[in-house]
Amino acid sequence: MPIEQLFSEHDIQNLINKNFAPPFGQRNAALIIGAAYWGLTPSELSLLSLESVMDKNGDFFKVWVLPDYVSYTGEARELQTADHILPILDSYMSWRADKKLHTSNISWYRDSDPKSPFFLNDNGGEFALSLRKKGTHNYQARSMIDKLKTYIKNAGISGATPSTFRDSWVKTMYDNGCQYNELKLISGIKSKETLDRKIRPQQRELEVVFQDVFRRVKLPK
Repeated sequence: MPIEQLFSEHDIQNLINKNFAPPFGQRNAALIIGAAYWGLTPSELSLLSLESVMDKNGDFFKVWVLPDYVSYTGEARELQTADHILPILDSYMSWRADKKLHTSNISWYRDSDPKSPFFLNDNGGEFALSLRKKGTHNYQARSMIDKLKTYIKNAGISGATPSTFRDSWVKTMYDNGCQYNELKLISGIKSKETLDRKIRPQQRELEVVFQDVFRRVKLPK
């Protein structure tokens, strides 16, 4: 069975570095973090609004809820934002302000429209979505998928796809101590079998596994 490419921390840094050129560098960095750190699907990245991640005083929530109408499962789930992520998000908000994108005449939300999409496309608008089936949360996020593909291509990472962002997030959370029940809650993935497929060893780890297995077994003297 082929082993999927997963992003390491080095890969995420490379993705940001290779996509940080003007005029969309700050937006690109924030979007990469949204996919890799929050583990959002392309449709969730497209639907996420500013007010979901920021309070009216302009501070990003440390703990926040992805709304049910944004979630690909139709169920709200809780996510978090650590302090070390804030410089990337703050830089993006400064970029939005400099470009005067979705500004508001009130001082809340850093003078931005709280209902506006958090991640903006190259034209300063929302990433387009099409509903695959009426009455569901099953969206086709072609515009967002194409943008993530561009990031991967610019970084020269072979074997990766837009789904690699989320798969890598699941694996990284698991490797850092997040248990199955917690992963189900924060990812929306209910099937243990699906999670098992995402947390199996990746290619670079598999070599280490083979190097360590039975390494103390020797011929008798």
